[in-house]
Amino acid sequence: MKTEQYNAMLGWFRARPAARRALRIASTGAVAAVYVLYAGLLGWLFWQRSPLLPGEVLVPAVVFVAGSVLRKAINRPRPYEMLGFAPLFPKDTRGQSFPSRHCFSAACIAVAAWFACPPLAAVLGVLGCVIAASRVLSGVHYPSDVLAGLAFGAAASGLGFAVFFAIC
Repeated sequence: MKTEQYNAMLGWFRARPAARRALRIASTGAVAAVYVLYAGLLGWLFWQRSPLLPGEVLVPAVVFVAGSVLRKAINRPRPYEMLGFAPLFPKDTRGQSFPSRHCFSAACIAVAAWFACPPLAAVLGVLGCVIAASRVLSGVHYPSDVLAGLAFGAAASGLGFAVFFAIC
């Protein structure tokens, strides 16, 4: 996206306080919901003494660390740094835009949930898409950051579970 596109999009939200509040609620709510649902899933698996529990903890942890190392190595500037605009919600983070950590975490957790509870995985997948859209709409990520985050999280989690099931 170009500066004009971001400015037009952000201007639309700035001119509509209710839409801006709704975006903020959707953004923070979706992130919170992913982590609450993941914690609930882990609690349920623990309660059930499920053999999936170690994979449900280890795979997302490894993907989170790998994704964090990758984004630090790439260190792509954020759109507001490169294009010179203020994001919709105050943020002063510099670099580490690619891939989006919120998106790869949500996608990884959604794939992890698939092996324990597919309906929950579907809900988590929708929440991951809400997170991705909100990160772009608020001006803190490029579309490629969130798409790469979703793809990386899903693929790395799938690979992690393939290894987990091969070992266990």
